[in-house]
Amino acid sequence: MLKLVHLGALVFWLGPPFGAWLVLKFVAPLSTYTDPVAAKVSRVFYWTIILEHIAFAVLLITGFTLALKYGLMGAQWLDQKLLIVFLLVIPLEIIDVCLGNWIAARASKKLYGGQTVTSWERKGLEIYHGLFTKVALAIIPLAVLGIMYLAISKSTLDTLF
Repeated sequence: MLKLVHLGALVFWLGPPFGAWLVLKFVAPLSTYTDPVAAKVSRVFYWTIILEHIAFAVLLITGFTLALKYGLMGAQWLDQKLLIVFLLVIPLEIIDVCLGNWIAARASKKLYGGQTVTSWERKGLEIYHGLFTKVALAIIPLAVLGIMYLAISKSTLDTLF
């Protein structure tokens, strides 16, 4: 059951936020900040990233629980998996929480509410939906593929080459 929750958390971490982001990216250029449909899409997007971060926390908790329960701590494949998680994924998720859940979400809510935003808030929104998202979309899929290879094969990454 724990493994099912772990895999379910993986799906909720990756799937809904990516889908919501795609819809947001499609709707945003076609609308203005006074468009109620775009405002609703934006709200849904920011709710899905809350879901994403809850799922990520569940993913971490269940992953560590599984490793402890089955005595896997110290296994080379798990060490490599944790290295990817701690060096790539967690830092990106921390930035995502700060930019997405706080800065960009507030700025977006203000813009769609007809309020003015500071240049700092606007820049945060631009970074979140621009550079940060591009970097995350390049790193996360590769990291997840590496993590899944390690988890499924139970062998180290050097066996790939």
